[in-house]
Amino acid sequence: MTKIPQASEAAAVRKQTIGQRIAQIMTMLQQLPREKATPDLFIQIIDWVQTLPADQRPDILVSTIAQAFDKTIEEMDFILKPINRRVEFDSLVPKEGWIHDYVEWTRITEPPTVFHFFVAAVTIGATLGRNVFFDKGAYQVYPNLCVVIVAPTGRCRKTSACNIGTSLYAKTGGTLLADKATPEAMCEALKSQANATGLIYAPELAVFLGKQKYQEGMVPLLTALFDCPKEWTSKTIGRGETTLTNVALSSLMCSTIDWLQTGIPRDAFGGGFMSRFLFVVQENTSRVFPLPPALDPEIRKTLTNRLAKFKMIKGPMTFTQAARDWYIAWYKTRPSMQGEKQYAGYYERKPDHLIRLAIILVVSRGDGRMELTDVDLMQAEKILHWMEIWLPSTFEEMTASAAGEDQTRILRQLKMHGGSMEHSSLLRRNSSKMNAESFKRAIATLREAKLVEWDATTRTYTLTPDGWK
Repeated sequence: MTKIPQASEAAAVRKQTIGQRIAQIMTMLQQLPREKATPDLFIQIIDWVQTLPADQRPDILVSTIAQAFDKTIEEMDFILKPINRRVEFDSLVPKEGWIHDYVEWTRITEPPTVFHFFVAAVTIGATLGRNVFFDKGAYQVYPNLCVVIVAPTGRCRKTSACNIGTSLYAKTGGTLLADKATPEAMCEALKSQANATGLIYAPELAVFLGKQKYQEGMVPLLTALFDCPKEWTSKTIGRGETTLTNVALSSLMCSTIDWLQTGIPRDAFGGGFMSRFLFVVQENTSRVFPLPPALDPEIRKTLTNRLAKFKMIKGPMTFTQAARDWYIAWYKTRPSMQGEKQYAGYYERKPDHLIRLAIILVVSRGDGRMELTDVDLMQAEKILHWMEIWLPSTFEEMTASAAGEDQTRILRQLKMHGGSMEHSSLLRRNSSKMNAESFKRAIATLREAKLVEWDATTRTYTLTPDGWK
């Protein structure tokens, strides 16, 4: 389908709801062969999209157009001039240093820039271990980032992005802990080290932190170790007494929202464990490389050697006076999220996340500076703020009730089918998970919430602009 409504069809178009118009465009784009993505068709689609109110153009619509016509999000922003668009992450990548060079090196791969950025940041933090820290009086903040890369199955190449960074870390001699490690195996791997530092890599979070392992004590163990204690001791009947010293564990994990919903108990999200993670979420990638070239081996070697040199950096990071003034003012005026149980814990720990990320940004620059400036802190805050745009919807999906999971699944199915499906088709898709009565209740809730609209003539459900968000 590549047909755009013509002038003679204007009356029919006016009768369409905004949701129906968006669904029509999305269906067209999802079925559009590459050879038919012509400049003329692009102009027609842009003209059509511009008839939509700017605040009702879903982000996924803009990114889908960009992907179909090989445009960047920044180009789309310039063309459409939408209101309150999300900042494209590329503008937040450092202009120089190790992370910059790493991101540039990986541009010929399909994972989005933000995935490569956070993989690079975790890699630097794990390499630094306990050598670099910021003293907060009662405790020290170490640069051990804990990141979960989240994307739909098969999209965004999240595991591919992580494999690139973890392979560089392993080449420097860093301790890479396998994704199927038990608490006992992890303690065994670390207890012989004078500094119990390393990187936990779990390509499938649901495997690593499944409900069975949650009951076995993996989550309580990691909750304690992620705080980087100078000494940690555990005594069990099975393994006796184990003592770890100078702990600093970073983690890099991959998941889909579905895995998080079904594989991990809901009480894990309300506690202190998940608040120690940064959830980096993307629904799609605008990068398409059917036959991507190999990554430059010489650049790989150079990046590995530079990463290894970060191990030589030791000592405390301090604030400049300007950084101290900025941090105090920001700390006192940051918004409270006490009413939002799902991610209130994250916001309480955000000040430390901010310092961790700022330390990594400074080290990445490679100029030997051991001071955090107000510019460094503001840059880290911008990056975290970008990431937080995704938190509300992500945490709502992760902690959804059974009924909420049904509604989320229906919304996801509609999105995957261009925003519109006939009643019988949508019901069939959900018949193995819910009966007709449950389906009616879920649809009724979505309609009352103005997320889905119903066309009785065509017996079709269509996403509203809010339903796309």
